[in-house]
Amino acid sequence: MNLENGPDTPSSPQAPPPPRPPMDPRAVAAPPPPPPGYMPMYAPPPKAKGWVSRALTSLLVSLVIFSVILNFYLAFLVYQLTAGLSEDVYQTGQTQQRIVVLPIVGGIDDTMSRFARRALRQLEADPPAAVILRVESGGGGVTASDQIWNALETFSQEHPDVPIVASFGGVAASGGYYIAAGADTILCEPTGFTGSIGVIAQVPTLAGTVRMLGMDIVTEVADGSPNKDDANNMFEVWDDEDKAVLSYLINSAYDRFADVVKQGRPDIDDSNISEVATGSIYTAQDAVDNKLIDGIGYLDDAIAEAASLAGMPTDKEPKVTVIRQPAAGLLGLLTSRKTEADSPHAIDPTAVTAQGLRTFLEDFTEVRLSYRWAGP
Repeated sequence: MNLENGPDTPSSPQAPPPPRPPMDPRAVAAPPPPPPGYMPMYAPPPKAKGWVSRALTSLLVSLVIFSVILNFYLAFLVYQLTAGLSEDVYQTGQTQQRIVVLPIVGGIDDTMSRFARRALRQLEADPPAAVILRVESGGGGVTASDQIWNALETFSQEHPDVPIVASFGGVAASGGYYIAAGADTILCEPTGFTGSIGVIAQVPTLAGTVRMLGMDIVTEVADGSPNKDDANNMFEVWDDEDKAVLSYLINSAYDRFADVVKQGRPDIDDSNISEVATGSIYTAQDAVDNKLIDGIGYLDDAIAEAASLAGMPTDKEPKVTVIRQPAAGLLGLLTSRKTEADSPHAIDPTAVTAQGLRTFLEDFTEVRLSYRWAGP
């Protein structure tokens, strides 16, 4: 046995093992790779909503939208009912006082009367230096014209230091002249027409139509009111008695018109009133010659006249505003409270009833007196 190589003989020193490479921490944290053929599990897709759920959602959205629109509608309606009339600036001026133009444009009816009276009531709280009544109207109802005239007279009596100047445009005839007869000064544009002092009544009758249809309409009145159907029966041919009743009403309205003209135009005496109040229409120059107006001029001339009567400074431009209804805009179409279709006498062709037809015929044939220019 070789002692040098025996087990008891210590071996020669060996080299240390090579150092291990540093461990990648990502390898420790990373999960093991999936086995072949493995499909990862995903959350199942949400179930589609049923038609009931979709319908409820659409209904809720519609209710929210409707609620928003309704709130806007109600808010604007409250504004329309409570807001006063607006004064739009027609001419900027250097004076603190203002001249207010009150426009009367179109037919004179209940709506126009309410507007004019409301405007004058609003001016009571803050009276202007002067008022210009700007008229572009061929007239209208007897009562509506008289109401506007009375409102102007009342305003003038309560504010005698506020002059009222009437400015006529293209047409200021019959009721258009009636409302302005009491103005302190009346001017008419050179191409305008005025006058037509008179009363007209047009009453349709259906007697011929009823006979053509072979119908017989029986009318009875109470014993205590035998004249109830005089000038008030649409289904009978008018006789002299009916015409006499209507003539009495027309003549009463005419006398009222003549009195208003004589009161407002004192230069026209009783002998001349019958000459000018024949229902004739006058040019501007004819109206001056017949003392129905004071002069010929445009709106700017009326403004200068109003400023002079009010004692405003001649070296400064007066401020001029025009009083109007509040602008309605798009929402105003929704809040319109009075249209032809809304009229209680309007007939829906798809739902004609006997009562509706009767009401329509009664209104259609109602005797209505008008301070209205019937045209040439």
